[in-house]
Amino acid sequence: MGILNIIADRKQSDLYNTCRFLLEKAGARYTKKGLLTTLSANVEYPSMLSLKDSLFEYGVQSAAIKKGDHKYNEFETPFICSIQKEDWPKTAFTVVTKSDEENIEFLDPITGKLTILSSQEFEKIDKNIVLLLDTSTTKEETNFLENRKKERTEQLVKRTPLYLLIITLLLALGNILIQPIGASSWYSITFILTSFVGLLTSSLLIWHEIDAHNPFIKEVCGGSNKKLNCNAVLSSSKSSLFGISWSVWGFTFFATFFSTQIFFPVHENFILLWSGISILVAPYIVFSMYYQWKVVKQWCPLCLVIQCVLAINVIAAISYLFLDIQRMVTFEFYNFFTILFIGLSFLILSYTAIPVLKNASDSKNYKKKWEKLRYNPEIFNALLEKSERVNFPVADLGILIGNPQATNEIIKVCNPYCGPCSKAHPELEHIIKSNPDVRIRIIFTATGEEDDIRTPPVAHLFAIQQKLGHETAHSALDDWYMAPSKDYETFAKKYPMNGELKLQTEKIHAMWDWCKNMKIRATPTLYINGRELPDSYRIAELKNFF
Repeated sequence: MGILNIIADRKQSDLYNTCRFLLEKAGARYTKKGLLTTLSANVEYPSMLSLKDSLFEYGVQSAAIKKGDHKYNEFETPFICSIQKEDWPKTAFTVVTKSDEENIEFLDPITGKLTILSSQEFEKIDKNIVLLLDTSTTKEETNFLENRKKERTEQLVKRTPLYLLIITLLLALGNILIQPIGASSWYSITFILTSFVGLLTSSLLIWHEIDAHNPFIKEVCGGSNKKLNCNAVLSSSKSSLFGISWSVWGFTFFATFFSTQIFFPVHENFILLWSGISILVAPYIVFSMYYQWKVVKQWCPLCLVIQCVLAINVIAAISYLFLDIQRMVTFEFYNFFTILFIGLSFLILSYTAIPVLKNASDSKNYKKKWEKLRYNPEIFNALLEKSERVNFPVADLGILIGNPQATNEIIKVCNPYCGPCSKAHPELEHIIKSNPDVRIRIIFTATGEEDDIRTPPVAHLFAIQQKLGHETAHSALDDWYMAPSKDYETFAKKYPMNGELKLQTEKIHAMWDWCKNMKIRATPTLYINGRELPDSYRIAELKNFF
């Protein structure tokens, strides 16, 4: 695994790492993007419910129970637990891979490695909830090949800037080394390397300013270590100068430094200018170290890296300016204004871009909070109570799929040739597969007349139900709605019938009368437990309630 992949995995949440570990252990094919989307799209994310629902999408059956007085070795492995050590700010999910009377082997949420603890020690950090798993029915991610292709393209696009930066660095160093090596060459190499490290570190500081809650950033900034805390330092009263954060100043400084060293390698005048600038910013090293040590009393690891880089530059600058007393370099104002122009460009760019990126990050959080409110069952049921009621009996109408004894019923009024009805079908299928307490009643808008193209397929579906049973009728519905094109002749050949079609006219007329009485004007129209689905909700959102 490459270094970029390692970094990418470490920055993900424990929910993602838990799912990833289970799917890989079960041999299920998935994509990182698909798994992350499935997890984050769940309204209860991050929670065990979102973990349970996401695993179900990959065919993993699960059931949450309280551990109680049970011993760990009584549960079949693997299973999922929620654990929290004393120095952890919140709980984390883990996979228990082996358990006996003495020891527990589990996936450490912090290191991502399998760890062994005694059963007594593990019980101290366990939150007493166990998610039992059945990984024998795992399935491939929906549209796996297409998703993998998109993911590879996106990863390449995201990593291209870093690749270009590294290639540029190597080319610049190579260009210096193939020329006659002198004192200026070594100073130029030093400045290129230090400015590159400073640029990467200051970029992480910018990332912290945009999304301080990112798991990777939190880990880089000390994780649960009480003495290491970037947020305490970067959000303190002295974390800005002239209203601009030190993160922006640092990024501007190193981006300008690196750019000029790349564009003008072994340029005596630029080495002179940056030597002078490095000495001028040296007091900031003392200020930052003192401020973290005596005032905040916590350390920012990223800031410490910046101070080390600045200190190296000061040493190099002093050596360049004072130790080589025979060096005579003419100061050129044009080069000074070149640095000033590039610096102002980076300053304006970063200062204006950060609020935009931060708002984009915040909007995702606000959207999640809004969805949690929107998908609150109490709010949904309150809106449902205000919508139109089913005023005419439906007990003997339509085709019933799902558990006939279920307490929740969804009525779907549809046209067999309706495109939106076809799109709604897999959404409703997902609900009855994941919740046995929901049944779906499908009522068609066919008139029953011979000149109505809707009549033949509806009559055929009823005939299948009558002759072959509910399960076959369910499969026939899948065949009809999931087909790329609605071809009745092809459908009829798959389910051959004789005189059964003529026996369905009365049922179709009864549905048509019901549709007229209910004044159905569009399809699909849905009713949830006798109430019409509110206009503000889409069919795809019903999975958040059932």
